[in-house]
Amino acid sequence: MTYAAHHVLTLLAALLAMAAMSRSRFTWSAPRTSLLIWQATGLTLVLSVIGIALAIGLAPYRLGIVPALVGLVRDLARGELPTGITPFHLLLTTCGIAVAAWLALALARSAASVAALRRRQRTLLGLIAHPHPELAQAMVVEHPAVAAYCLPGRKAAIVISTGSLDLLTDQELQAVLAHERAHVRERHDLVLLPFAALHRAFPASRHIKAMLEAVALLVEMRADDRAARDNDHLTLAAALRRFRACDRLATPPGALGGAGHDLDARIGRLATQPRASWPMRVLLLGIALTVVSTPLSLFLLPL
Repeated sequence: MTYAAHHVLTLLAALLAMAAMSRSRFTWSAPRTSLLIWQATGLTLVLSVIGIALAIGLAPYRLGIVPALVGLVRDLARGELPTGITPFHLLLTTCGIAVAAWLALALARSAASVAALRRRQRTLLGLIAHPHPELAQAMVVEHPAVAAYCLPGRKAAIVISTGSLDLLTDQELQAVLAHERAHVRERHDLVLLPFAALHRAFPASRHIKAMLEAVALLVEMRADDRAARDNDHLTLAAALRRFRACDRLATPPGALGGAGHDLDARIGRLATQPRASWPMRVLLLGIALTVVSTPLSLFLLPL
């Protein structure tokens, strides 16, 4: 039971971190660091939930979860279970394995769904879009409404409408394209995928939905920061203001659209340019690594 108590404590730590980060704007000052913390928190949440069930179910083995699972499989194959294993223990072990399998299936289905959506989008772009003669990776769609997004992956593409080309100045256009290229280079689609899979597995959970929305916003802010390295941040803010004031095409499923997520928050942030100090970032990362390593070690070490 001590083993399970440790998993309960890590679960509570993950839930407290989720609540604090969802309500705090401090995360906006260091999007990349905050994304790493969110990833650690999400992993801790998953491992702790599975760990509680398995720790109680496999408690009679007095081993870490992985060695105990190996022992259980070996004993089941021989038809000889330890005297301490009851139907209750077997039920909890089955529940823990089922949750792990359900999450793995949700991740696989999410990845397959996104890949299929992007294949369809690329096929469609091949029919209706044409490469911009001067802008690398940019595909132009003839449409008066404003649109700018990227299709990440090995065959990445940045899509922009003629409405956007007419709306933006040259400097603003370069800033928007730099934002989309940042999504492509840093593979922000892979950052979002596990959180989207969690939401797919538990669609009724408002906490997981809030976590997904917070991560999606931080991804956009991180791309804003990368774009602001080579382009003035006020220029990017001006481009986002233009997007906010115009009719916009919805970003297709499976794509990342720089003008589609909480523009007011991003514009305000670009105007003030908040920055977290390096010591604070190191401290936050240290806390995140400690939190995520605890349930990982509990899967292997006996208590």
